[in-house]
Amino acid sequence: MKIITFIILLTTFSGLANAQNSLTANEKTQVIDSISKKLTERYVYPDVAEKMVKQLQQNVQKGNYANIKDPNAFADQLSKDLLAVCHDKHLGVRYDPQGMVHSEKKEDSLANVKRRFELSRSQNFGFKELKILDGNIGYLNLSSFEEPADGGATAVLAMNFLSNTDAIIIDLRNNGGGATTMVQLLASYFFDNQPHPLTDIYWRPTNSTFQLWTLAYVEGKRMPDVDVYVLTSKSTFSAAEDFCYSLQNLKRITIIGETTGGGAHPVMPVAAANNFIIHIPQGRSISSITKTDWEGTGVKPDIEVAAKDALITAQIKALEKRSQENIQVTWALMALKAKLHPITLNLAQYPGTYGDRTIALENGQLYIQKTGNSKYPLVAIADDLFMIENLPYLKIKMIRENDKITGLSRLYDDGAIVNNPKN
Repeated sequence: MKIITFIILLTTFSGLANAQNSLTANEKTQVIDSISKKLTERYVYPDVAEKMVKQLQQNVQKGNYANIKDPNAFADQLSKDLLAVCHDKHLGVRYDPQGMVHSEKKEDSLANVKRRFELSRSQNFGFKELKILDGNIGYLNLSSFEEPADGGATAVLAMNFLSNTDAIIIDLRNNGGGATTMVQLLASYFFDNQPHPLTDIYWRPTNSTFQLWTLAYVEGKRMPDVDVYVLTSKSTFSAAEDFCYSLQNLKRITIIGETTGGGAHPVMPVAAANNFIIHIPQGRSISSITKTDWEGTGVKPDIEVAAKDALITAQIKALEKRSQENIQVTWALMALKAKLHPITLNLAQYPGTYGDRTIALENGQLYIQKTGNSKYPLVAIADDLFMIENLPYLKIKMIRENDKITGLSRLYDDGAIVNNPKN
């Protein structure tokens, strides 16, 4: 059985219809009958499908659709009416004026595959950003989970890039979902080579259940002992939630941020009559550990903070576990805490000349400048201690005697200290 792909976003192709595509009453009836049949045959919960079909029939009898001529407006209204019954965020109707999903022509199918691949490639298969943060923390901003057949090579490169870090942060705050097979691939890097159960997927059309496990083989280095932090928001959805839910139940990750969107039903686009498409949730993703899912409730974070504060919070948590290791880690931790909770100091006490360096106060900002060189802003990270963002290896510690500033110390991350008395 083909592994199910979650739909990332349900888009309505507004503006594509014109007067020539105005719907007749007979065409609308055909669309509703077709959608009703598909829901009855495929929707994950048969009893809910029956209620949705009944609601459509009642709306027809009331004449709710009689004045709708535009296909896109009709699709939007059908979506709203169906969602009012099922509350399933994966379900939706859209108009497909090009008829590509309906076409049985080989050339149309190939064109669809090529178009999807090129769109995915243009977005680097979801791997939006990779970098190493202060304190040797790996950071991956993942915007979608693409099929490994397309994005697998990029995934391998990304995971190997992160393989020498001491902690990893995976940012899913703007990830709307994708393929469960990519969930499986990425999750496998955080376990040993013994398969671990991830998700059971029940599939209504065949009335069968299959299970996803971590892979026994992945290319490159595994990271079973590296701390992994996952960032979430209300926009985290579908396969991104699957990644969170599965690994949270395996106690392999720490989720930081907001409760996710709440979409646990794998969905497939199904052709309806007259170039309409209905995205039908045809299955249910269930934790292999708890036998529960996150449909309608979302995945709750281990540490709940506003989405905008999730990254800094994760960095702090990662560094706090290693704060005694070296001065670089200590400085990085101090800088992050100061960014989250800015330190207020009396800046007027610091300006002056310190050997070949000058500290000046300009428009409420302290700057340090070596004679003949560029000036840099100073950012307070503790009392009398400042960082220079463009020079992470250096900190400035003001020397205080009898409550007066008498000099400064340049502290380097290799342990060197150079003092400059105040002139």
